[in-house]
Amino acid sequence: MKGHSRTIACGLAAALIAGCGGGDDAAPVAGSGGNGGSNGGGTPGTSTPAAVAPLAGGQLYVGAIGFGDTVSVELGQPAAGKLTLRFLDSQFGLAGSLVADYAAAGNGYRAGQFTAGAGAPAALAQAAAAVTFTFTLQDGVLSGALGQVPNVAAGDGSLLQGHLSAANRGAQLADIAGTYNFLRQAGTLAAAGQLRIGSDGAVRYCPGQAYADACSGGESGKLAADADQARYPGAFALSLSGKAVGRLFVARAEGAKAGQATLVVDEASRESNGTARNGSWLLQATQALGTQAIDGDWLCAEPELDSAGATTGRTARNIVSVGGTTLAADNLAADVALRYNAAAGGNANGLIAGSWPLTVDGQARQATLALLPVNARLAYQLRQVEGGTRQLMGVCTPMPAEAGNSAYLGAKANDIIKVTLGDLRPTQPAIGYDQIYYKLGRYAADPVKKFDDACEANGQNKSKSAPLATARLDDLSSFTCTKDVGTKPEDMKTLVVGPGGVPYLTDGHHTFSSVWESADGGSKARMWIKVQDNLSTLSRGAFFRTLRARKLVWLKDADNRAITPVQLPAGLGFGNGLGNDRYRSLVYFTRDIGYQQLAGATEFTEFYWGDWLRRQVKLSGYNLDDNASYLSAVRAAATAMVALAPGAVVSNGKTAAELGRLDAFNETEFTALSQPVGSAKPGKLPYAVSYRLGLH
Repeated sequence: MKGHSRTIACGLAAALIAGCGGGDDAAPVAGSGGNGGSNGGGTPGTSTPAAVAPLAGGQLYVGAIGFGDTVSVELGQPAAGKLTLRFLDSQFGLAGSLVADYAAAGNGYRAGQFTAGAGAPAALAQAAAAVTFTFTLQDGVLSGALGQVPNVAAGDGSLLQGHLSAANRGAQLADIAGTYNFLRQAGTLAAAGQLRIGSDGAVRYCPGQAYADACSGGESGKLAADADQARYPGAFALSLSGKAVGRLFVARAEGAKAGQATLVVDEASRESNGTARNGSWLLQATQALGTQAIDGDWLCAEPELDSAGATTGRTARNIVSVGGTTLAADNLAADVALRYNAAAGGNANGLIAGSWPLTVDGQARQATLALLPVNARLAYQLRQVEGGTRQLMGVCTPMPAEAGNSAYLGAKANDIIKVTLGDLRPTQPAIGYDQIYYKLGRYAADPVKKFDDACEANGQNKSKSAPLATARLDDLSSFTCTKDVGTKPEDMKTLVVGPGGVPYLTDGHHTFSSVWESADGGSKARMWIKVQDNLSTLSRGAFFRTLRARKLVWLKDADNRAITPVQLPAGLGFGNGLGNDRYRSLVYFTRDIGYQQLAGATEFTEFYWGDWLRRQVKLSGYNLDDNASYLSAVRAAATAMVALAPGAVVSNGKTAAELGRLDAFNETEFTALSQPVGSAKPGKLPYAVSYRLGLH
């Protein structure tokens, strides 16, 4: 992880052609003019604005949230390992404070289990535990993503999400005079460009282009000290064209980067029709970048959108991989071509402009993004949503380097190889625990069954000899099968080799988790598997984009909520993050009753059915600890399946016929499923319930 961060840091340092000014009052902190011009001060003859009272370092950070509120974050309060988040000025009815524990996570920190502090309104207090916050600390800037915050003013249950940028060391106007790149997103307005601040507070705003005194479409304005320095220490009031825009905060770096500054604006202005325009800006001194300045894998956090394009209040974190002039993201269908030191309207030192092709309503179009690197561990992104004109602001941090696994680098498509279960990464976030419980219950009653299953998964039909006194799942040599490995490849599970040689399981999560959870299995057990493809040469962003395109990854969690690839679990089994999707279990028990597994069935067939069944059968109305009630749920689900027309769309464009819908409810199979434990041939469902209840 540290090595990866240093790589980006060195690349960025080597790429900076124009350095920042010095750190004392006589030398402005911002870089040279837009593309190499003077970094001069204010306009002659104007008066010097009133001084501000900035913070001078420490654990208190003050700044803005992307949805348009002013906040502070105090680390180590009310105790070590805790933080206090205060809402100082809100357009959404937020007030008072929230308190949470925080700890290191990856390249930054994660806060969780928020509780309400003094002055928090009831709606905020009730929702506090669900609030999410991840952040980094670098060069005097606390930056991160805050999500699932209730919109108290709306009172309709809607949630807010935004990037949070705050500073613990401010500066006077003379210290920040110079030219800056900016990203701005507020209301319907989104822009990237350059802005110049004079030492007298004069401001010139140039969207979509480098700074020039007479930039096209630009606006003039000013900075003045905010009137309430006690509540908003170090804050300036920003106005453009005579209209108030918002509050500006300064993050002034220390140490080797002393004198440099990052600026944050909490915008609370008005649209042309008079409606509120809330949002934020991020500004960084202009510095020319080389074309490898941000090479590497980044994790970019932005507001999550639902299928209708509305914000959900949750944070979506996507993998973005940059190599020179190409960017690949797991959520973008095509590579993004990057232009360094560029804005939409021309050159702009320190900004990165990107574009990629897409099709909207049958028409070929170009989507755009802008990137603003702040330091080696932080960049901001303004990205167009595919299929529309909306822009989303996001904050990006470098990902820890992938550990890799050289053992699988040489595997080729259609190879049959032996894999260690602990090496496999899931491509789905959840499994049906009751399917695993059935297997474990059955194995306890009929040990030969687990060796039959292992032989089948290895393409070897079934077990031939499995001496129960010595045979073990974690030792394939301790039992024999009726056929050689791979004789029946259609029965085998599959993987794709990912970046660094990491093997990603694309089929077999339940089978291999059953082996993992068996007393004689575990993470070191080895199984034979078929290789679908080797994509190890792709970047992480391009790899997951490819899995999405090939429909080899399922990105909905146990509660059917959308996730991103970075949220996939670390491993198989019950203890490595795989959630319990009860509808996935329900579908398993309807197999051969309401649907059948077709030869060459599409990946994730059961999840497509489960997605649809959530709208047909409410499991909350059944007692899944009771066999009779659980079987009633299975009957209801299978009955709904067979009632569908063959061409009816079930989920994600898949029809009932494509997913194996049966023409009629299979009573014979339902009767077999229902047989209690202790009968001559117990059914799968009673086995599962009995085993699960025995765990408590």
